[in-house]
Amino acid sequence: MSSVPSRLELVRDRLGFACLGAGAFGFCDAARALVAGRLDLQVPATLAVLAVGTLMAAAGGLLPGLLMAPLPARPLGRTRWGAFLAGTSVALLAQLFVVCFTDPPPFQPLPPLHGSPLAFAGITVLVGVVALGLYQVVRGAGNVATAAIGLLSLGGGWVVTSNHALPPAPSAPPGGSPPVLLVTLDTTRADRIGAWGNPTVDTRHLDALAAEGVRFSNTSAVAAVTGPSHVAMFSGTGPWLNGVLLNGIPLPEDRPLLAERLHEGGWSTAAFVSAYVLEGDLGFNRGFSVYDDDFGLLPGFRDLLVPRIVDMTHRFVNPDWVLERRGADTVDHALSWIDRQEGPWFAWVHLFDAHGPYAPPPPWDTAYYAGDPRDPAHTSMANVTGVASYLLPSLEGITDLQYVLAQYDGEVSYADTQLGRLLAGIPEDTLVVVIGDHGESLGEHGVWFNHGDDLQETSLHVPFVMRWRGQLPPAVVSAPVEGTDLAPTILARLGLPREGMTGRDALTEPRETASAMCFDRETNLVERKAGRITAPRWRLASFRGETERWGVQEFSSAQEHYDLAADPLGLAPTAGEALADPAHVARAALIRDLATALFAGDTGRSATAISAEERAKLEALGYLEPL
Repeated sequence: MSSVPSRLELVRDRLGFACLGAGAFGFCDAARALVAGRLDLQVPATLAVLAVGTLMAAAGGLLPGLLMAPLPARPLGRTRWGAFLAGTSVALLAQLFVVCFTDPPPFQPLPPLHGSPLAFAGITVLVGVVALGLYQVVRGAGNVATAAIGLLSLGGGWVVTSNHALPPAPSAPPGGSPPVLLVTLDTTRADRIGAWGNPTVDTRHLDALAAEGVRFSNTSAVAAVTGPSHVAMFSGTGPWLNGVLLNGIPLPEDRPLLAERLHEGGWSTAAFVSAYVLEGDLGFNRGFSVYDDDFGLLPGFRDLLVPRIVDMTHRFVNPDWVLERRGADTVDHALSWIDRQEGPWFAWVHLFDAHGPYAPPPPWDTAYYAGDPRDPAHTSMANVTGVASYLLPSLEGITDLQYVLAQYDGEVSYADTQLGRLLAGIPEDTLVVVIGDHGESLGEHGVWFNHGDDLQETSLHVPFVMRWRGQLPPAVVSAPVEGTDLAPTILARLGLPREGMTGRDALTEPRETASAMCFDRETNLVERKAGRITAPRWRLASFRGETERWGVQEFSSAQEHYDLAADPLGLAPTAGEALADPAHVARAALIRDLATALFAGDTGRSATAISAEERAKLEALGYLEPL
């Protein structure tokens, strides 16, 4: 005859098995995050993530255990089974809550019933009914064991279906194929680099690289926005073809990417990015066996259930939160991976440091400024207006504009020191490529500490250097180069195919003009307020030659011309008699034809209407201007 369990035994077992059920779910959740993340995990880190995920979820099982404690006594087998199901159900509901109420990336359609409290209430009832049914059906030790195996199988299937591992490379690279290091410098103006004529900002590592390799002196980004610029560089196509004009737009699946070509050629591939705008889920992870976009305490930590709940809450309370990591942390991860490679490899390292807010670490925070930036005697910040809200905390109380500019320069120098660490940790025969994704307006044309909605020289002129010792002699290429030329130029050096890419080999196929595109903010605002459009439609195009830049408005076909030989930063458009010169008129007609061809592209991928909440978040980050 079985004895009746004491009250203490019931409470203890209900708490323990509720935590066990939630912990089992947490273990599966952690395993799924690791499998899906394409992270470069070592055994200790993997075990740590599994342990942390299990323990955090297990702690969440205390609640159902406490709620069940006052229930009537049952045989311990039934009590434990019920508590286990309760813990698992609560963890599952927490996971479904995150899925239902976390906003997808901007410009992506919401799933059906997303964010509906009523729909989530229905899900809760359904989970409760299923759990209650399992509790009632399963009786006896044999049935409990069968049910446990069934739940374990479901958890294993959930983990396995998240696997996005790349297929094996179809071929091995030819003998002598070099490792390839690509570094993209976010928000980095060419005129801030020593090799481009700046004598004050310390960029010694990039300058040395430029002296040893090929410097492309007239490189123009295709857009002054991180996502579209990287899409263009990796796909070899501009936004006029791929349709990506804004951050948060998924990469078109029909466009082959640089990493995919290298993976197919037999290179080991890994990416290490420093900002959430390049998160792998948008498609940037295609072709990479390792895609490190996790900025948590442990690789994989960010994708666990509890951190996702915290992250969702944080973004709701603080929508202008910028998720990024220091270049040193990104470089640490990259060097760790590089050190373990044996055959040819391709590593992409993205350094976000020069992006605002400008806050370089020592010694770069004081390298270019001495004095008190909050001294009331300074008045230079009085005319600074229209600053994005995510920058305002870093500028609070600052009265001297020179201090802010010095902090930007300090960030550029800090990123250069991280580049130096990378260069010191790679083999001599590595093909090294360094390029800026776009520039930054520091007051030019009335744009302060921002980028994205203009096609001016300060926002688009970027550094671009390529070094391959013994293969590429030092040189300076002055012909115009655009961002779409990056992938074709690398692939041409490696003898890999570049079909589907419209960019050129910048070393052997010079172009006359480099193109760029963005949405025409002012026209779209006017047309939206007039009720003639509901989503962005009208665009601006830019064409850069060796010594000039043209801007063309799609809505009115209006043109602007900048003489970069006389005005290197393109501060004032050409005016007066120069506009009537026959050569200028003929050039303007050619530029108009080029613009017509670019404007023929479809904006559908980037012109999706977004909610007021999504718009507010992007406006706060400076990626959209307020309506």
